[in-house]
Amino acid sequence: MRTSTLLRSSSAGLMLVFAAGYVFLLLSEPIRVNVTASYGPSVLGAASYAIPFAAAACAASGAWESSRLRRGRVFAQAPARGHLTIALQVLAPVWALGVISMGIASAIASSAAGALPPLSYLGMFAVYALLMAAASGAGYLLGARIHHLAAAPIAMIAVFFFTAFPGSWKTPWPRHLVGGGYDACCSVGSVIDPSAVWAPLLFAAGATGACILAIARKPWWTSALALAAASGAAIALVAGMGFNPTKARSAEAMVCDRRAVPEVCLWPETPGRDRIIDATRVQSARLEAAGLPLPDSFTQSRTLKDGQAGFGGKGQVREGSITPNLVNMLLPPIPRCARTGQSYPAFPARGPLTGWLASIATGTPPQPIQGTVSFEDAKLAQQVLTLPPERQHAWYEKNRQALTGCEQSPSLSPEGAGS
Repeated sequence: MRTSTLLRSSSAGLMLVFAAGYVFLLLSEPIRVNVTASYGPSVLGAASYAIPFAAAACAASGAWESSRLRRGRVFAQAPARGHLTIALQVLAPVWALGVISMGIASAIASSAAGALPPLSYLGMFAVYALLMAAASGAGYLLGARIHHLAAAPIAMIAVFFFTAFPGSWKTPWPRHLVGGGYDACCSVGSVIDPSAVWAPLLFAAGATGACILAIARKPWWTSALALAAASGAAIALVAGMGFNPTKARSAEAMVCDRRAVPEVCLWPETPGRDRIIDATRVQSARLEAAGLPLPDSFTQSRTLKDGQAGFGGKGQVREGSITPNLVNMLLPPIPRCARTGQSYPAFPARGPLTGWLASIATGTPPQPIQGTVSFEDAKLAQQVLTLPPERQHAWYEKNRQALTGCEQSPSLSPEGAGS
């Protein structure tokens, strides 16, 4: 069959219109929201939202093409070509449908991130391509055995279930066989775990190979053996993996600015690096001038060395997040006793202390912060700022100490500070 005739007659052409429209109209928003700005590895992770829909489209189209061959009694007419050759010819456009759909999803993610995926991450796209091949083959086999009116919808539903639902299961490893955890890839401080790439590659390759053997009319046990061997190897790779298929990025990729104190180490993709470095140093200097010591080094790395502090969070560092991060460093975490249900009488001190520290760091009057600093907290912090520095520091230390446990009550009155 001529290529032009094949493309014109294949159901994959019409299915591509629906699949592409679905990705553009309904998946664009979750894809765009899930990318990390300027970080290429997050592109293919965000594109994984389209896997169940693209695979389901491949399965439905593959089933339809198979049922067409069966209804046309192609294999009953002593064709010059074998079953596999004919099947691969009609499945090529079906597979292309899935790959193009994933390519569209990747292009949307790349546009949102403002970056291209690095070449070292193309293994993730290879996973997508093999999953589309496996879905196409599985659909073809269903179409050869089920009534033609039921084959396409059954194939679509079955493959959608198999690729979408493992992500909601309590057991982590099934999702990693179908790339179901890729949506967690990647924050700027993380990279994909190689095992999370090799496992679905093996599984999808085994499933594709099993379909090819079945289409070629090989003994049933050869398909079963291929699928079982590939599945066993894939499961062994991810059996101990948690829900997240990423790992911490090497700190060697970080760029550190040591021109002044504190040292500031940021990932190279961080937008507005100079503003972030300047704001960190200016605010740190104000806090230290108020007698509030801070580390000599700030880093985005998850692995902290002695004397280092993290910027907090997993995403990009923003200029607006520097003040809250510095404030959190100077406040104790919620103690275990409070997290286990005990009374925490010192908690009301957290708002005024946050407002006071933020005011010192920014050099501006205390302002209410939604969910953190109330109007009354900001007003109290302003009253404390009118006190002599030593009394302010005494007020801070007394209330900070109270926040470390569940026994002490706060001492918020500015009149009694330092007395």
